[in-house]
Amino acid sequence: MRHPIDIDYTFKAIVGIASPVLGVITSLQEQVEWTLRVASLLVGLAVGIMSLVSMARKLKRK
Repeated sequence: MRHPIDIDYTFKAIVGIASPVLGVITSLQEQVEWTLRVASLLVGLAVGIMSLVSMARKLKRK
């Protein structure tokens, strides 16, 4: 016969797994922020370059 799921045990397991993960994320927060800033800068530069190329092509057609 199968026993019902123990909710208290399940919550303790989730908290036991989530706590170290949250600690790692907190300790790496500065690196994550730096990576996101650099990625957004690269995306912005790519959009700017694509816009510049598009404008240059339109000027050549005239």
